[in-house]
This record gives sequence, structure tokens and C-alpha cells, in this order.
Amino acid sequence: MVKKKTTPKKNLQSNALQIFAESVESVERERIQRENSSVICLEVPNERERRRRAGGGRRHVCEACDKDFRDAFDLKRHKRMHTGEKPFKCTVCDRAFNVKSTLTRHSRTHMLVTPYMCGTCNKACLSAQHLTVHLRTHTGEKPFECEVCAKAFARRFDLTVHSRTHMLVTPYMCGTCNRACTSAKALTVHLRTHTGDRPFKCEVCYKTFNTKGNLTVHSRTHMLVTPYMCGTCNRACTSAHTLTKHLRTHTGEKPFKCRVCDKTFNVKSALTVHSRTHVLVTPFTCGTCNKAFTSARNLTVHLRTHTGEKPFKCTVCAEAYKSSSGLSYHKRTKKH
Repeated sequence: MVKKKTTPKKNLQSNALQIFAESVESVERERIQRENSSVICLEVPNERERRRRAGGGRRHVCEACDKDFRDAFDLKRHKRMHTGEKPFKCTVCDRAFNVKSTLTRHSRTHMLVTPYMCGTCNKACLSAQHLTVHLRTHTGEKPFECEVCAKAFARRFDLTVHSRTHMLVTPYMCGTCNRACTSAKALTVHLRTHTGDRPFKCEVCYKTFNTKGNLTVHSRTHMLVTPYMCGTCNRACTSAHTLTKHLRTHTGEKPFKCRVCDKTFNVKSALTVHSRTHVLVTPFTCGTCNKAFTSARNLTVHLRTHTGEKPFKCTVCAEAYKSSSGLSYHKRTKKH
């Protein structure tokens, strides 16, 4: 009798399910422990507190950035940010993570498990934490406030990155144009302006994007989902960020100010491009005629003068333009 072999795919799925089950059980124990901590913390300290007390209350300091932690466990996890170590690997796709909880959330993507549902827009989230952050896009809640300028954020991480702007801390440097970024994520996104990498593809029209957020906003155009409405002109926007920018056209607010000439702008990207005019920084160069530009967008529009590409077409008369501003001007003057 020939023994039937188990396919690798089934083995991988089985392993993923086992890891997922163990991780969920661990996360659930932590959740219950947190919920009960307010009741039992005076009598039975949790595991982290026991570790701290066992260490005599010593502070554990990172040798790379001088940040200190209450216990060795937190320090060990933090050090992975510097070393790049990712010991928790997915058995399905081999993607690795630096903390186990992130692997748990990732494992759910293979099994299409999204147990946390938003009651407002029905968006499904992989974790309770993600759902909590998502709900703030509806409520407008921003519980994390900067102590310097009082600017508020929906996520603690965003506040951390913002705080570095006050301390002039920009630890992540681009090797191509020397641009300094306040976070590894910001640097990764910036590097794509040099490499042209657009790893996020729309499954409907195959258009690609350099950030996942831009793909998410684009996807709503196919589903006609515009959940963010302007209360003044009823314009519907596909994201809270787009609505915020749009509202400034009514209020005239220009919160981004140049430190050199005090000129103000309604979007941060406009200030970034403007700032380069003071330091004569033009990091984006045309490979055909060597003309330099202060932004990747201006370079992209310029390249169309060489290629003849005109991607912005009028739906009424089929007139095409190399930039969206050209199409907008055409619509205003022709009044289609």
C-alpha cells in the first residue's frame, strides 16, 4: 500500500493555523490580564512587573540611542529596531517580523480572518488595536498631543515621529540626495521616488502606487465609496486626509509656514517643494536634458515633454494634456 504524501501547501497551512492558534491564545491571555490589572495589580503583579522587581528596579538602557526601559525584555525587543533582527517568521510566505504580535496579525491575512469590524463603515481590522485607531477616523479623536505645539494625533507613533521635528532629530538619511527623514517608514517611501518602485498594485485596473494608503484611497474610486463628506459644498472625498485638505479651500487655512520667508501653504508637500528654493536643492534631474527640479512630480510632468505622453484626457472632447492642471484649465475655459 502506497502512503499518500501530504502536500507542502497543506503542511504550510497547518503550521500557520497552529502558530495562529498559539498566538491568539497568548494575546487573549494578555488581554484578560490587562483588563484585570486594575483589580489585581496591588496583590499579584503581572509578569512584566515581576521582571522589573526582580531586577531591583534598575533601568535598562539601549547602547545605540540611550533610550531606557523598565525591564530587559522591552530592551531586547527594542534592540531589534537597530539590528534589523526579525526572529518571528511566517511559515506560509516566509515574511519575518520583530515581534510575535505582528506575526499573529499577519497570519490572519492568509486565512482571511478579520475578527474586528467597524460598526460605521464595516471595515474589517486584524486586531483590536487597529480597530481602535480606525474608529478615530470617524470620531475625529486625537488623544496624543504634542507638548511643544499642542498638535494632536490619532496614533502614538505619529506623535513620536512629529516630536523629532522639534528636536531636529532626523536619524534616517537618504544615501542618494541626503534628505533626512524622521522615521524608517518615511525613508522607505522617499527612496521610491528615486527607484521608481511602486509595489502596491490595484487588482481592478492594475495601476500601481508607492504607498499602501494611496492604493486604499484609489480602490474606493472603483467601488464609488466616498465616505468623507464636506459640510459646506457636499463634495465627497475618499479619505479623511483629502477632506482635511479640501476644507482649507473654504477656510483659507494655511498651517504650513516657511521658516525663511514666512510664506504659508495649505499642504505640507507644497512647503517642502518651496523650501528647496531657498537652499537651491534640486534633487530630481532629467536624464535626457539634465534639467533639475525640486520635486519628483515636476520631473514627471517634464518628462512628458520628451515622451509626448498626455495621460489627462477630457471626457467630453477627448483633448489630452500632460498635467492635471492643464486639464483643469481646459475644463474651466471650455465650460464643458
